[in-house]
Amino acid sequence: MSIACAQLEKLAIGHVIDAMQPVTETRLIRLQMLVKKHNGSLADLNEAIGLVRTDATLSQIRTKAPHSKTGKPRVMGDDLARKIEERLSLDEGWMDTPPSFAELHGEEDPRTKVMLLMEAMPPDQWSTAVRLLDALTQPTKGNGTHGHQ
Repeated sequence: MSIACAQLEKLAIGHVIDAMQPVTETRLIRLQMLVKKHNGSLADLNEAIGLVRTDATLSQIRTKAPHSKTGKPRVMGDDLARKIEERLSLDEGWMDTPPSFAELHGEEDPRTKVMLLMEAMPPDQWSTAVRLLDALTQPTKGNGTHGHQ
C-alpha cells in the first residue's frame, strides 16, 4: 500500500491503519499474541487464565473450527474476551483494540522508531519529517540505487 506524502501526516501515528476489521479478527490477532507470550503454548495460556491445560476452547477459536451445531467458525465472544483480560490483568477492551505497529513488529523495528519519533514531535513538524524520509527513498542520479546505501 502506498500513501501520498501529503496524506501521511493525517494518519494516526503508531497505529496499524487497515480497513476496519471485525472484532473477532482483532481478538484472534490478540489471541495469537498471547499464545506467543506464553511460550507459544495454548496449554500455558489456558492455565494462566484459569482453564485446564487441555481445554480446547482457545484452540478451536484459533483454528476457526466449525461449531458442531451451526457449522460456523468458532469465534471469541465478549464473555471470554473479558475473562482473559481480567485473568491476565489486561485493560478492559484490550482484546478488542487492534494492536499497534510496535506491538506487532517490536520496539526495535526501525519503522516503529520512526513512528515513535514522529509521535514525540509537534504536528507542525510532521510534514518536514515526511519530506526528509521521502527524499531518502528517491533514487540517486547515476547508479539507479535508492538514496540510502
